[in-house]
Amino acid sequence: MKNYYSILELKLFAHAADVKRAYRRLALLYHPDKNPTPEAAAVFVEINEAYQVLSDPQRKFDYDQLLQGAPPPFTVQTHQRDPRFRRGPARESASVRRQVLQAMRDYLLYAVACSRLALLFSVVLIADYSLPANQTREEILSISRKRESRYAQSSQLALDGGEVITLNPLTAQEFKLGSIITIHTTALFSVPLLLENEKTRFKTRVPVSIYGNFKFLPLIMLATSLLGTFWWKGVEFRFNVGIVNLLLILLGFVFLRIHSF
Repeated sequence: MKNYYSILELKLFAHAADVKRAYRRLALLYHPDKNPTPEAAAVFVEINEAYQVLSDPQRKFDYDQLLQGAPPPFTVQTHQRDPRFRRGPARESASVRRQVLQAMRDYLLYAVACSRLALLFSVVLIADYSLPANQTREEILSISRKRESRYAQSSQLALDGGEVITLNPLTAQEFKLGSIITIHTTALFSVPLLLENEKTRFKTRVPVSIYGNFKFLPLIMLATSLLGTFWWKGVEFRFNVGIVNLLLILLGFVFLRIHSF
Protein backbone atom coordinates (compact mmCIF):
# COMPACT_ATOMS: atom_id res chain seq x y z
CA MET A 1 0.00 0.00 0.00
CA LYS A 2 1.36 3.42 -0.88
CA ASN A 3 2.34 5.76 1.92
CA TYR A 4 0.78 9.01 0.84
CA TYR A 5 2.31 10.91 3.75
CA SER A 6 5.76 9.83 2.63
CA ILE A 7 5.02 10.87 -0.95
CA LEU A 8 4.13 14.37 0.28
CA GLU A 9 7.16 14.32 2.63
CA LEU A 10 4.93 14.59 5.71
CA LYS A 11 4.76 12.94 9.09
CA LEU A 12 2.08 10.30 9.57
CA PHE A 13 -1.40 11.66 10.20
CA ALA A 14 -0.39 15.25 9.39
CA HIS A 15 -3.14 17.88 9.52
CA ALA A 16 -5.05 19.08 6.45
CA ALA A 17 -3.27 22.44 6.45
CA ASP A 18 0.11 20.68 6.33
CA VAL A 19 -1.12 18.50 3.47
CA LYS A 20 -2.16 21.55 1.44
CA ARG A 21 1.14 23.36 2.06
CA ALA A 22 3.16 20.28 1.13
CA TYR A 23 1.19 19.79 -2.09
CA ARG A 24 1.72 23.38 -3.17
CA ARG A 25 5.43 23.20 -2.45
CA LEU A 26 5.90 19.95 -4.35
CA ALA A 27 3.67 21.07 -7.23
CA LEU A 28 6.01 23.99 -7.84
CA LEU A 29 8.85 21.50 -8.20
CA TYR A 30 7.24 18.69 -10.20
CA HIS A 31 4.26 20.12 -12.09
CA PRO A 32 4.70 19.50 -15.86
CA ASP A 33 4.43 23.23 -16.51
CA LYS A 34 7.35 23.84 -14.17
CA ASN A 35 9.42 20.72 -14.75
CA PRO A 36 8.98 19.08 -18.18
CA THR A 37 11.16 16.03 -17.50
CA PRO A 38 9.55 12.56 -17.64
CA GLU A 39 10.73 11.80 -14.11
CA ALA A 40 9.00 14.89 -12.77
CA ALA A 41 5.77 13.93 -14.53
CA ALA A 42 5.76 10.50 -12.86
CA VAL A 43 6.44 12.03 -9.46
CA PHE A 44 3.67 14.55 -9.92
CA VAL A 45 1.18 11.77 -10.64
CA GLU A 46 2.08 10.23 -7.27
CA ILE A 47 1.83 13.62 -5.54
CA ASN A 48 -1.56 14.27 -7.14
CA GLU A 49 -2.85 10.85 -6.09
CA ALA A 50 -1.70 11.38 -2.52
CA TYR A 51 -3.31 14.80 -2.34
CA GLN A 52 -6.59 13.45 -3.71
CA VAL A 53 -6.90 11.16 -0.69
CA LEU A 54 -5.40 13.29 2.10
CA SER A 55 -7.21 16.53 1.12
CA ASP A 56 -10.62 14.89 1.51
CA PRO A 57 -11.55 14.68 5.25
CA GLN A 58 -13.53 11.45 4.96
CA ARG A 59 -11.05 9.71 2.69
CA LYS A 60 -8.14 10.85 4.91
CA PHE A 61 -9.89 9.43 7.98
CA ASP A 62 -10.48 6.11 6.27
CA TYR A 63 -6.89 6.03 4.99
CA ASP A 64 -5.53 6.76 8.48
CA GLN A 65 -7.65 3.93 9.85
CA LEU A 66 -6.21 1.66 7.21
CA LEU A 67 -2.66 2.63 8.16
CA GLN A 68 -3.41 1.76 11.79
CA GLY A 69 -4.60 -1.72 10.83
CA ALA A 70 -8.37 -1.15 10.92
CA PRO A 71 -10.47 -2.99 8.29
CA PRO A 72 -10.80 -0.88 5.13
CA PRO A 73 -14.32 0.60 4.99
CA PHE A 74 -13.96 1.34 1.31
CA THR A 75 -11.70 0.89 -1.65
CA VAL A 76 -9.31 3.79 -2.02
CA GLN A 77 -9.77 5.42 -5.40
CA THR A 78 -6.50 6.03 -7.21
CA HIS A 79 -7.67 7.87 -10.32
CA GLN A 80 -5.62 10.93 -11.20
CA ARG A 81 -7.26 14.30 -11.46
CA ASP A 82 -5.86 17.76 -10.94
CA PRO A 83 -7.30 18.98 -7.58
CA ARG A 84 -7.68 22.45 -9.04
CA PHE A 85 -10.35 21.09 -11.37
CA ARG A 86 -13.90 22.06 -10.46
CA ARG A 87 -16.89 20.64 -12.23
CA GLY A 88 -18.74 23.56 -13.70
CA PRO A 89 -22.46 23.89 -14.46
CA ALA A 90 -23.88 21.95 -17.36
CA ARG A 91 -23.56 23.92 -20.58
CA GLU A 92 -25.38 23.68 -23.83
CA SER A 93 -23.24 21.74 -26.26
CA ALA A 94 -21.66 23.75 -29.03
CA SER A 95 -23.22 21.57 -31.72
CA VAL A 96 -26.76 22.14 -30.44
CA ARG A 97 -26.07 25.84 -30.17
CA ARG A 98 -24.89 25.94 -33.77
CA GLN A 99 -27.98 24.06 -34.92
CA VAL A 100 -30.28 26.54 -33.16
CA LEU A 101 -28.47 29.52 -34.66
CA GLN A 102 -28.59 27.94 -38.11
CA ALA A 103 -32.34 27.41 -37.76
CA MET A 104 -32.71 31.07 -36.79
CA ARG A 105 -30.74 32.09 -39.88
CA ASP A 106 -32.94 29.90 -42.07
CA TYR A 107 -36.15 31.49 -40.76
CA LEU A 108 -34.81 34.99 -40.20
CA LEU A 109 -36.57 36.35 -43.30
CA TYR A 110 -39.93 35.28 -41.86
CA ALA A 111 -39.10 36.89 -38.51
CA VAL A 112 -38.17 40.15 -40.24
CA ALA A 113 -41.40 39.95 -42.25
CA CYS A 114 -43.33 39.69 -38.96
CA SER A 115 -41.53 42.80 -37.69
CA ARG A 116 -42.39 44.72 -40.85
CA LEU A 117 -46.00 43.61 -40.65
CA ALA A 118 -46.11 44.70 -37.00
CA LEU A 119 -44.68 48.09 -37.99
CA LEU A 120 -47.40 48.54 -40.60
CA PHE A 121 -50.09 47.36 -38.16
CA SER A 122 -48.93 49.74 -35.41
CA VAL A 123 -48.88 52.69 -37.83
CA VAL A 124 -52.41 51.84 -38.96
CA LEU A 125 -53.60 51.62 -35.34
CA ILE A 126 -52.07 55.00 -34.50
CA ALA A 127 -53.64 56.51 -37.62
CA ASP A 128 -57.00 54.97 -36.73
CA TYR A 129 -56.85 56.59 -33.29
CA SER A 130 -55.67 59.95 -34.65
CA LEU A 131 -58.19 60.45 -37.48
CA PRO A 132 -61.47 62.26 -36.76
CA ALA A 133 -63.96 59.95 -35.07
CA ASN A 134 -67.32 58.89 -36.49
CA GLN A 135 -70.53 59.48 -34.54
CA THR A 136 -73.58 57.26 -34.35
CA ARG A 137 -76.77 57.50 -32.28
CA GLU A 138 -78.01 54.42 -30.43
CA GLU A 139 -80.77 53.65 -27.93
CA ILE A 140 -80.05 51.65 -24.76
CA LEU A 141 -82.30 48.58 -24.80
CA SER A 142 -81.09 46.95 -21.58
CA ILE A 143 -78.58 47.37 -18.76
CA SER A 144 -77.26 44.31 -16.95
CA ARG A 145 -74.59 43.67 -14.37
CA LYS A 146 -71.91 41.04 -14.68
CA ARG A 147 -69.69 39.79 -11.86
CA GLU A 148 -66.08 39.68 -13.10
CA SER A 149 -64.67 38.34 -9.83
CA ARG A 150 -65.49 38.22 -6.15
CA TYR A 151 -64.82 41.93 -5.70
CA ALA A 152 -65.29 43.34 -9.22
CA GLN A 153 -68.43 43.92 -11.25
CA SER A 154 -69.18 45.48 -14.61
CA SER A 155 -72.29 46.78 -16.33
CA GLN A 156 -73.18 45.96 -19.91
CA LEU A 157 -75.22 48.29 -22.08
CA ALA A 158 -77.09 46.53 -24.92
CA LEU A 159 -77.84 48.94 -27.78
CA ASP A 160 -80.49 48.77 -30.47
CA GLY A 161 -77.84 48.17 -33.13
CA GLY A 162 -76.90 44.87 -31.50
CA GLU A 163 -73.72 46.15 -29.84
CA VAL A 164 -72.82 45.60 -26.16
CA ILE A 165 -70.58 48.04 -24.31
CA THR A 166 -68.96 47.21 -20.97
CA LEU A 167 -68.61 49.96 -18.35
CA ASN A 168 -67.92 50.03 -14.64
CA PRO A 169 -71.14 50.17 -12.54
CA LEU A 170 -70.52 53.69 -11.27
CA THR A 171 -70.21 55.12 -14.78
CA ALA A 172 -73.13 53.06 -16.05
CA GLN A 173 -75.45 54.84 -13.57
CA GLU A 174 -75.25 57.91 -15.81
CA PHE A 175 -77.05 56.00 -18.57
CA LYS A 176 -80.68 54.99 -18.19
CA LEU A 177 -82.81 52.45 -20.00
CA GLY A 178 -84.20 53.97 -23.20
CA SER A 179 -81.67 56.81 -23.25
CA ILE A 180 -80.26 57.97 -26.56
CA ILE A 181 -76.47 58.06 -26.59
CA THR A 182 -73.92 59.24 -29.13
CA ILE A 183 -71.04 56.85 -29.75
CA HIS A 184 -67.75 58.21 -31.05
CA THR A 185 -65.91 55.47 -32.95
CA THR A 186 -62.57 55.39 -34.78
CA ALA A 187 -62.49 56.00 -38.51
CA LEU A 188 -60.95 52.72 -39.69
CA PHE A 189 -61.80 49.96 -37.22
CA SER A 190 -64.92 51.50 -35.61
CA VAL A 191 -63.58 51.02 -32.10
CA PRO A 192 -65.70 52.96 -29.58
CA LEU A 193 -63.80 55.79 -27.91
CA LEU A 194 -66.43 57.93 -26.20
CA LEU A 195 -70.05 57.62 -25.05
CA GLU A 196 -72.23 60.71 -24.63
CA ASN A 197 -75.67 60.87 -23.02
CA GLU A 198 -77.57 63.26 -25.29
CA LYS A 199 -79.95 64.30 -22.51
CA THR A 200 -77.48 64.99 -19.70
CA ARG A 201 -74.41 65.63 -21.88
CA PHE A 202 -72.45 63.23 -19.69
CA LYS A 203 -69.40 61.82 -21.49
CA THR A 204 -67.19 58.88 -20.66
CA ARG A 205 -64.42 56.97 -22.36
CA VAL A 206 -64.84 53.26 -23.14
CA PRO A 207 -62.15 51.62 -20.97
CA VAL A 208 -62.20 48.05 -22.33
CA SER A 209 -60.74 48.57 -25.80
CA ILE A 210 -57.41 48.67 -27.57
CA TYR A 211 -57.46 52.45 -27.18
CA GLY A 212 -58.56 52.30 -23.55
CA ASN A 213 -56.99 49.94 -21.02
CA PHE A 214 -54.84 48.35 -23.75
CA LYS A 215 -53.55 51.56 -25.37
CA PHE A 216 -49.99 50.56 -24.48
CA LEU A 217 -50.10 47.79 -27.12
CA PRO A 218 -49.76 49.94 -30.29
CA LEU A 219 -46.85 51.88 -28.73
CA ILE A 220 -45.00 48.73 -27.66
CA MET A 221 -45.62 47.19 -31.08
CA LEU A 222 -44.25 50.31 -32.76
CA ALA A 223 -41.04 50.18 -30.70
CA THR A 224 -40.39 46.46 -31.14
CA SER A 225 -41.25 46.50 -34.85
CA LEU A 226 -38.79 49.35 -35.45
CA LEU A 227 -36.07 47.31 -33.74
CA GLY A 228 -36.89 44.18 -35.71
CA THR A 229 -37.03 46.04 -39.02
CA PHE A 230 -34.04 48.37 -38.81
CA TRP A 231 -31.67 46.78 -36.28
CA TRP A 232 -29.37 44.64 -38.43
CA LYS A 233 -26.93 43.34 -35.81
CA GLY A 234 -27.41 39.89 -34.34
CA VAL A 235 -29.36 37.04 -35.90
CA GLU A 236 -30.64 35.75 -32.55
CA PHE A 237 -31.86 39.17 -31.41
CA ARG A 238 -33.70 39.95 -34.65
CA PHE A 239 -35.26 36.49 -34.76
CA ASN A 240 -36.55 36.76 -31.16
CA VAL A 241 -37.90 40.27 -31.79
CA GLY A 242 -39.73 38.92 -34.82
CA ILE A 243 -41.42 36.27 -32.66
CA VAL A 244 -42.40 38.94 -30.14
CA ASN A 245 -43.88 41.08 -32.92
CA LEU A 246 -45.90 38.13 -34.20
CA LEU A 247 -47.42 37.66 -30.73
CA LEU A 248 -48.18 41.39 -30.50
CA ILE A 249 -49.98 41.26 -33.85
CA LEU A 250 -52.17 38.42 -32.61
CA LEU A 251 -52.92 40.28 -29.38
CA GLY A 252 -53.76 43.38 -31.40
CA PHE A 253 -56.39 41.52 -33.42
CA VAL A 254 -57.86 40.04 -30.22
CA PHE A 255 -58.10 43.44 -28.55
CA LEU A 256 -59.65 44.95 -31.67
CA ARG A 257 -62.47 42.43 -31.47
CA ILE A 258 -63.25 43.23 -27.80
CA HIS A 259 -65.15 46.28 -29.01
CA SER A 260 -65.67 47.00 -32.69
CA PHE A 261 -68.86 48.15 -34.36
